[in-house]
Amino acid sequence: KEIKVVLVTGSRDWTRQDIIFNALQEHLGDHVLGIVRHGGCPTGADKMADNWVALQPGIAVDLVPANWHGLGRRAGPIRNKQMVNLGADICLAFPLGESRGTRGCMRLAKEAGIEVLDYGMD
Repeated sequence: KEIKVVLVTGSRDWTRQDIIFNALQEHLGDHVLGIVRHGGCPTGADKMADNWVALQPGIAVDLVPANWHGLGRRAGPIRNKQMVNLGADICLAFPLGESRGTRGCMRLAKEAGIEVLDYGMD
């Protein structure tokens, strides 16, 4: 089987781990090999994606952290562009409210031809 790559973007304040677990299970649960790519935030959607991956043999995490120290406020959008440029089979998005960073990443993914599924709770 080929490796399926899922890009996860979401709010650092996301609290519904069940929604993330169900989405990842739906898109990667039947794959022997998979990669979950995200920005490595220690809270919210990124952390919950890590929690799911930790339970899945054969699924790896590809972290693309933002260089907040070196780039300041530009770091988030630059990181999101890097994640999208690496490519993905699908983007699972977990925005809350305005979630500018998440919505910006969703827009970049759509522009790159990556299907985006919005699991936002507004």
